Amino acid sequence: MNYLIKTSIAIIVIFLMGCVKLEERPEGNVVPENFYRTTGDFEGAIVGLFRPLYGGYNGFDFDYPFIAGCGAEDIHTVVGRWRFMESLTATASQFDEITTPLWRGAYGSINNANIILSNLPHAEGITAEKMADFEGQARFMRAFSYFNLVRWFGEVPIITAENRTIADEVGQSGIQQIYDLIVDDLVDAESKLPVAFIEKGRPTRGAAKALLAKVYLTMAGWPLNQTEKYALARDKSKEVIDMGVYSLEPDFGSLWLVANKASNREFIFALYGTSTNGTVSASHLHLSTRQWDGGENGWGDFQSDKRFFEQFPAGRRKEASFYTVSLNGLRWEDSNYGQPYIAKYRDGGAPCGPNEVCNGENGDGFLPILRYADVLLMYAEAANMSEGSPSADALAAINQVRRRALGENSNTQPNTSADLSGSLSREEFDKAVLDERNWELAFEQNRWFDLVRRDLLAQKLGAPEWYPSGQFRKLLPKPTTEILLIKNNGLVQNEGY
Repeated sequence: MNYLIKTSIAIIVIFLMGCVKLEERPEGNVVPENFYRTTGDFEGAIVGLFRPLYGGYNGFDFDYPFIAGCGAEDIHTVVGRWRFMESLTATASQFDEITTPLWRGAYGSINNANIILSNLPHAEGITAEKMADFEGQARFMRAFSYFNLVRWFGEVPIITAENRTIADEVGQSGIQQIYDLIVDDLVDAESKLPVAFIEKGRPTRGAAKALLAKVYLTMAGWPLNQTEKYALARDKSKEVIDMGVYSLEPDFGSLWLVANKASNREFIFALYGTSTNGTVSASHLHLSTRQWDGGENGWGDFQSDKRFFEQFPAGRRKEASFYTVSLNGLRWEDSNYGQPYIAKYRDGGAPCGPNEVCNGENGDGFLPILRYADVLLMYAEAANMSEGSPSADALAAINQVRRRALGENSNTQPNTSADLSGSLSREEFDKAVLDERNWELAFEQNRWFDLVRRDLLAQKLGAPEWYPSGQFRKLLPKPTTEILLIKNNGLVQNEGY
């Protein structure tokens, strides 16, 4: 099988640099033989679940929006230190510096979850409500980590509380088996997690449902191609809608302001940086121009691709997704990089003003992982694919997103300038939904996975102007360092590497 992935996926090299081998104990946690006992013990352990997701330059908040984006149409890497990746061959060892941090970071979070789950039965004096919340968070984060691993690498080892200590002897599990674990964890998590946020940045029942909907949608496509899962994705995303907890932020631009991060009802699961407690966000730095090329204090690592910018539909959403003039008045066409600037995440928060760039990894920014617009579009896609034609509910879901994109009231009925027609065929509506996901969720690490699961890479990205080298793969190579750790040689390298 010929797997596809653009070699410029190299941007993931610094993802989750808090590396641990599979068999190692996660740093800073009580080891199993000592056991967690009290509410305070477990609250400290819960912090360890999210530790790999933060950390400024070395954290998940830097890489998450860009891992897949650099393989799709929306993000353009402009910094010279990444260009060498274009000349890499398909030799797995040449990718180790990219894949090893990804692999070990994900398993570090999984090990933290496993330790919590293993020790909960030994807890003392913890209320049933707290017990359920601790278990729900651990299962959610384990599912989240495995969902990333299986999409990045395909078949990987399943490490649970029962086999954690022999991780170096565990071979890879099949993709179906991995998804079974993910689904089981999320089903359990949604029954235990609270409806409302106990603390911003922690998973809730709605987050478990939304992630499960995305898992089902992925299972419906490549590589499992279990099309019956479209109905499950439809039903689960509808459950999120019917909760009545979430809604679209009225103005697309306001969605990305740090001042609104605590009050907006669109973010279902997000990482919230705070400059005062060490969970910082540096995403604004990577997107803003450098001092000598725009007068800003950013690092200039990423910009949008000008072809993507030119194809992007006009309206309020485009205005809020890109900024074309830097702080010193330099237009993107005249910059050294010659690519449009990305406006999402640009607001770094304190001590800066709105849309001003802080210098240093001290931002109060945030990174959405699941938001309500994504759920509406997942519902529209899954309903259409499972029912054979776009229903009134599917049209209503996508039209809410389209109305806001033009700066209109998302709940106005009807809005002929934005609304899709009910006469569209299944195929026409499906294309419209995938296009809408491309525009609405730009720079949020969705497009690459959408193209992979729908097997559209060659069709959408095969043009020479997008991929001059013509080299594609769907999966990353597994780290050769990790393969050597597997004593029974059960970890097999992905085909083509």
